[in-house]
Amino acid sequence: MASTDFSQAAQRAVTSVAEKKDVFTVEDTKQYDLEELPHKAAQIHNIDGFNVLGLNPEDADFYNNYSHADRQRTKHKVDIRLVPMLAALYLVAHLDRSNIGNTKIEGIDDDLGINGWQWSLLLSVFFVPYVLLEVPSNIILKKFDRPSIHMGILATGWGVMMTLHGVVNNYARILVLRILLGVFEAGFFPGAVYLTSFWYMPQDLAARISWFYCFSALSGAFSGLLAAAIAQMDGVGGYEGWRWIFILEGLVSVTLGILVFFVLVDTPARGHKWLKPDEIRFLELQRFIKQGGRFQDETKEKKFIWRDLKACCLDWRLWLLTWTQFAQSAMAYGTKFNLPTLTSAMGYQNYSA
Repeated sequence: MASTDFSQAAQRAVTSVAEKKDVFTVEDTKQYDLEELPHKAAQIHNIDGFNVLGLNPEDADFYNNYSHADRQRTKHKVDIRLVPMLAALYLVAHLDRSNIGNTKIEGIDDDLGINGWQWSLLLSVFFVPYVLLEVPSNIILKKFDRPSIHMGILATGWGVMMTLHGVVNNYARILVLRILLGVFEAGFFPGAVYLTSFWYMPQDLAARISWFYCFSALSGAFSGLLAAAIAQMDGVGGYEGWRWIFILEGLVSVTLGILVFFVLVDTPARGHKWLKPDEIRFLELQRFIKQGGRFQDETKEKKFIWRDLKACCLDWRLWLLTWTQFAQSAMAYGTKFNLPTLTSAMGYQNYSA
């Protein structure tokens, strides 16, 4: 019976909304006369402040009549399934990228023969692929539309790279691993933001994304204590304490990464195991409404994407936010990487530092 309900209600949401091809966005009307559009796509609806072209009246009525209580219940279900997993992944990602600062006071530089400039390069090289691959990673995510697989590969990959940090025996190998760590971590945060946009309206996004930042700050609060505790395993299995920091924290990421394949939600249309048919229909309509409809001509769609990208790049607010984030990141990572060394130089023992 449940399967029948899904095929009748949710399937219509998936078919009539998620896979609809012959619709246009409002922006399209700036380039073409309405007479040129298909008749069924010519009606513009204003819903939740969005002008939507191509939404049929039945779906518009369903969305508008979906009660506030039902909307809140649906939103809370999504919160429980989506936000904790992404926040946990962001937490371990920050632990893995910054724990190298804690390993310095445990003797990694002496054991691997790393001098001053090599250490600086080791810290910096992570950010080269991290910066360059964020956009390509999101393009791949958008193309295949399976966040659970995409994020699972990324998290498992950076967990493996982090674990391998603990078994290297020379500078060249750990340098390569830092680059690969940046490759896998690059796509996570932009991918997480993109994934949340599937499920929330713009006014709800900021609160959810703020949780990611809270957990990244939380990583800085206890990463030193965690590393100091793990470093007490110095000598266990013939490994130095700094190696155990990399190995154990890397294995946590691998475990979470494997879990992502089975737990992380994809799109509303694939949520039939934990969402009711009406909830799937509402969420798919919500996603459709945010887009303002869709293009019929894929070539025209690409033109509009490039036009929107150009407009975004010329927006002064984007560059203001970019420089603000740059300054914040420079200070944050400088502190994360070097604070253990500074406190150790002030005379504190490793556990206190």
